[in-house]
Amino acid sequence: MSPVSLLPMLLILLLILLWITLVSNWLQVRPQEGRYKSIDGLRGYLAVYVFLYHAIIWFFFLRSNKWTSPPPSVIHANLGAICISLFFMITAFLFFSKLVHARERKVDWVRLYISRILRIYPVYTAVVIALLFVVGILTHWKLREPLPQLVAHVGQWMISIAADVNHISGTKLIIAGVVWSLAFEWLYYAALPFLGLLLGVRAPFYIYLMAAVFLALFIGIIYYWYPANAWNKTLAFTGGMIPAFFAAHPKVRQLAAHWITSLLMIAVLIIATLYSPYIYSFFTYLCTTFIFVAIACGNTLFGILTWRPSCLLGQIAFSLYIIHGLILFITFMFILGMPVARVQSPLVHWLITAGCSLVLVTVCTLSYKYLERPFLEATPSLTARVKRYFRL
Repeated sequence: MSPVSLLPMLLILLLILLWITLVSNWLQVRPQEGRYKSIDGLRGYLAVYVFLYHAIIWFFFLRSNKWTSPPPSVIHANLGAICISLFFMITAFLFFSKLVHARERKVDWVRLYISRILRIYPVYTAVVIALLFVVGILTHWKLREPLPQLVAHVGQWMISIAADVNHISGTKLIIAGVVWSLAFEWLYYAALPFLGLLLGVRAPFYIYLMAAVFLALFIGIIYYWYPANAWNKTLAFTGGMIPAFFAAHPKVRQLAAHWITSLLMIAVLIIATLYSPYIYSFFTYLCTTFIFVAIACGNTLFGILTWRPSCLLGQIAFSLYIIHGLILFITFMFILGMPVARVQSPLVHWLITAGCSLVLVTVCTLSYKYLERPFLEATPSLTARVKRYFRL
């Protein structure tokens, strides 16, 4: 069995779908009804693929001590780019749609940004705390850098900069380096008020002022910390904005939901995976955009995306995305140890990954129920309090 084989990944995915059903029943977590169920389902599969993608990278990292992304596989190199692009397209579609339909329902900018903070920071902060705990173990709880510098590095993490903490080179690998994508997400959120101007949607002056500050901040962060393929990654957001103009049109939804469209999506995905000239190429962008437009307009991929386990997986997708690196790191570095982990066969490596998947889904379901959801449900009350306090 190859470490880049798709078969064990498919089997682990099936195991995850079964396990999320059992764990959700146990914790009494039910899929929430959303306006875009296909997108909710898609989000879960993307997060699972990122987990499995990083499990592959770990296989080679254990043997070479070099974190090589993408892994030595054309299929996974292209699938990785497609997956991240789809994540960005989901964000762009959901929030650009608010601007497109602003005449029907006015954009509440204060609530929008509070909801984003409450959506991301509770889980992300918990992960950063766990990361610092791991750093403490690795450094035997000894301070290797001046305290002000340590505090500054922690502050950098809180604005999506993957700084090395306490002289641990490659600190970001503790969470599989996924923090870079949050910088692009925040960049898009900061750009929203200015994109609204293109549609005639106006925001209060203080929103433009704060958005401009954070737009400049994250442009700088991306320029200095994450410049690789930055323009190509940013382009993905435009692919998500396209269907916002027509996703609700009945005839478009009827065409998108047709079984022929589903077959075309699968064919386009295979072509993009096997024949893209390089990751984040314009060809990859076009193929990914076609797939996303169909899903945003209601395609369920033969019902898979709206299947109950898929929706359950979609609910915990953010926790899956942000926590999975920790589970892999703890497993391979602490539980097994590198000397043992690096000599395992690909089959054993996949079996270990399967075990990690059960722990990951359990932890993420708990995270969703006791951390994500309570903060999300607090959005209306916190928005009201902020507006009263600042008299907005």
